[in-house]
Parts: sequence; C-alpha cells; structure tokens
Amino acid sequence: MASVQSPYFAPRRLGHVNLWVDDIPSSERFYSDVCGLRVEFTEPDLMASFLGTGHTPHDLGMIQKTNGVDRYGKDGLLQLPGTIGLHAGLNHLAWELENEAVLVAAYKRLKDDGVATDITVDHQVAHSVYMFDPDGNYNEFYCDTVRDWRTVLSGPMELITSHWDPMGAEGFTEGRYETEPILHTTPDAPLQPRRITHAVLETPRLDEMTRFYTEVGGLRVVDRQEGVVYLGAHLPQYEHHLVLVAAAQPAYHHAGFELADDAALDHAISRLPEAGVAIDRRVDLPWKRSIFVSDPDGLRSEWYVKRPGLRALASRGDLPLAEAV
Repeated sequence: MASVQSPYFAPRRLGHVNLWVDDIPSSERFYSDVCGLRVEFTEPDLMASFLGTGHTPHDLGMIQKTNGVDRYGKDGLLQLPGTIGLHAGLNHLAWELENEAVLVAAYKRLKDDGVATDITVDHQVAHSVYMFDPDGNYNEFYCDTVRDWRTVLSGPMELITSHWDPMGAEGFTEGRYETEPILHTTPDAPLQPRRITHAVLETPRLDEMTRFYTEVGGLRVVDRQEGVVYLGAHLPQYEHHLVLVAAAQPAYHHAGFELADDAALDHAISRLPEAGVAIDRRVDLPWKRSIFVSDPDGLRSEWYVKRPGLRALASRGDLPLAEAV
C-alpha cells in the first residue's frame, strides 16, 4: 500500500454492518422481534433484508449465504459471486461519507496510487466503493444520494443495485444524509436500540490494520491500550466506530448498539428470557454496562449503556478483551 500524506476517505460514521446469514426469515425475526430493529426494505431476489432505527436506510443488513451460486443485481451486474458468502459471518462494514464529490476524489486517488479496490455500484439511494482490509474484511465507502430515502426504499423491492462509474460521476457537493431522521423501533421487542455505533474486529495484524483504517479509511485513533486500538470517524456524537483487538486469528467479533439508559437495559434483561433468548454475557464495568446475545447463526451483538468511568482494560478481570472494549 502506498504511503499517503492524507487519508483517502473521511467517514462521518459507521453507517451499517452487513451480515451473511443462513436463513433470512429466522435472522430477520430475531433482529426485528427481539432486537427491536425495524425492517425498512427487502430485496427478495437478492435474498436480502435491511433493518434499522431510522438514522440511515439501515443499521443492519443481512444477505442469505450464496451456497456457491452467483446472484445478480440490475442490468446483469454480478453482485454476489458464488465464491463468497459461503458461511455465516461478516459481509461488510459500511462507512458513510459527506457527499459524492469526496467519494469520487478518493476513488480517483486510489486508482492513481495503484491501491486495489473491488466493485463500484449504484444502490439507488447510495453510491459505493468496495475494498478489502489487510485481513480480508470487506468495506463499503459510500455517500447517500437521496435524502428522503423512504420515498425510494420501502417494503419488498425489485433488484436495486447496478454498476456505477465514479470516473464519470457528477460529484455533487451537498450532504444528502438525513439531519433530523425519524427514529423508530419494533414496539414490543425486548431490546430498544438507539443506533448502531461500532464494530469490533479481532486481528493478528494490529499495526497493519490500524494503518489501513487510518491511512486509507480515514479513521483516527481515539484511544490505544495494550492489544487494542479504538478508531473514530468525524461525527462527535459517536465515541468510536471501530475497535481492533489483537488475536491469533482474524475474526468479526460483534457489532455494538447503544441503548438509551440503564432502564432500557434492565427492561431487556427482564424480557429476553420471555422471548426464549439467552444472554451470553453480562458486563458491568466503570466505562460501560452491557449484555451480549447471539443470533440464530451464533453471530454476537452487544447492547450497551455508556458510563463515565475511565476505560482501563487492564482492570477488566477475567473478562475477554473483545468483550471489555
């Protein structure tokens, strides 16, 4: 990777996490009926569902595993080759940029510097550039193209994704994200999230991954402790958006969803057993209080409340590092 004087991208926030799942109906019910994320729209032909709280078109996307079969978007676009999505797990992390002009400029710089990217697509409400990090995790860098995305995406949709050519793009300069979003959750769900805030990745290449997400991804290091790097984007309402944790093997560990307060967390703890959902772990630390749950594929998520205490990972006791961050 070429050395750069300034990052290629400058994300506002982590827009969403997208997962490969074994069975769309089961995962959709879990994340909607248990976790409180509302189904915003679906793509039946792509075997995909998109859920959120209203901050963006979705906080969480999910696509059924390819099982080795190619899946196509609009106009014959090979959107999901059968060589990927063979197992449940992380599909990609998605980073929201300010506008199309900065996305196009970043793409052109990447090309000029010989930095590899994957596909570039038009999702109707977003233009996107996809690329891999050093561990092989897939990343989407995107800009919203429609401020009121609900006028375009709602309920079951025909195929929505086609090819996009950044080299010939308009490069509009206004931000087309919502500044006053209408927020909502599934009313009777045990969990009532405010928003997705961050993802946690385990990595054997901590320094190399940190360089990628700062020099290419444009995140900034907001805290560093032994074996852990916290990375933030540019919206001040979010403390951090990505946590890298040193480990023997690369892995997606979990996504973090913020709850409103301790009462919301207590409500979830009391209601989850009624829904037949086990709590994998309860965490009570000076800097956060949280619970971990697993979805039908065993993929974990954290539901947390921030606390004002100093984050000191060395004082976490026997709690695994990736759960303490």
